[in-house]
Amino acid sequence: TIRASGHSLHCTKLTMLCRALLALAACSSAAAFKRDDHRITGLMIAVYTPMKNGGLELDLDRIPAYAEYLVKNNISKVMPAGSNGESLSLSLAERKALAEAWGKAALKTNLRVYMHVGSESLVDSIELAKHASTTAGIYGVLAMTPVYFKPTVQSLHDFLAAIANAVPETPFWFYHFPDDTGVLPGGAHKFLDLAEKSGQMPNLMGIKFTDYNLMDFQGCLQVGHYKKYNMLFGRDEMALAALEVGADAAVSSTAQFSATLRNVISAYAEGDEEKSKKAQLLNANMCSTFGKFEGDINVQKNIMKMVGMDVGPSRLPKRDFTGDEYNTYEKELVSAGYIEKADWLTPVVQV
Repeated sequence: TIRASGHSLHCTKLTMLCRALLALAACSSAAAFKRDDHRITGLMIAVYTPMKNGGLELDLDRIPAYAEYLVKNNISKVMPAGSNGESLSLSLAERKALAEAWGKAALKTNLRVYMHVGSESLVDSIELAKHASTTAGIYGVLAMTPVYFKPTVQSLHDFLAAIANAVPETPFWFYHFPDDTGVLPGGAHKFLDLAEKSGQMPNLMGIKFTDYNLMDFQGCLQVGHYKKYNMLFGRDEMALAALEVGADAAVSSTAQFSATLRNVISAYAEGDEEKSKKAQLLNANMCSTFGKFEGDINVQKNIMKMVGMDVGPSRLPKRDFTGDEYNTYEKELVSAGYIEKADWLTPVVQV
């Protein structure tokens, strides 16, 4: 009994020591990692994944031209392999190759690349994060929640902490998209509050927040202290409202094929309230046209071809327009002034 008691006491002391060492390591990492050095501001583009052969193969040879196209139009930050990038439809090897291709293009164009590394597998997510962190041209990583085995706030925190801790010197954002994932609708602030209290993710920059719930978004802005975390807003049609309440940046899909949201960002940066509101309304009206198509149609990837930057077909279960659908919709977008067929972007202030 005495031995058992002594053994138990020894184990308890070891556990306490381990916890103390982990806390000390976290504090050390927190002191070394300076969030303000890595903030994303202004605008970041959620890019598409170029494909060929009916969507069965990546077309990485298109990426240099794609990067040049973006830079030509004053875009400086991109996020590959997100929802628009069909990330969960890609293999692990494909996602690594995609990261390397974008990193290589970034070095030639001065783009800043932020890779999405989230997946259903924690092991794969950690591997992708480590790969991205050692790939030249990549400045940070984002990760979404698993979507089949849906986590609680605590298990989501632990899942993301394992990824973030695998790359402690790399800026890390939680990728929140509850309409698609079904995880934490209205509850992003709960995750961020738990992360703030735990201190287990010193390199957590903030959240790429793709949701219409501005109450939840404002809750995130208040965690720790106002705007401690880098909050990125991912709903194009509501970007101006998010900027007004404190968003640091918009993460956009539409800004690469339509000037509407870029005009929102530039007008807002210039303090032109009337112009930014008019541009936001135009963008919202354009976005409202996407919803008339079936959810499996990759509408916006098809629009890229309309403006002269063809990034190839989609991969099933996403599908593309038929010829008649494409031609009819192209005429609608052009006649409404939402897109132009070539050299569509007007010069704007880079932010």
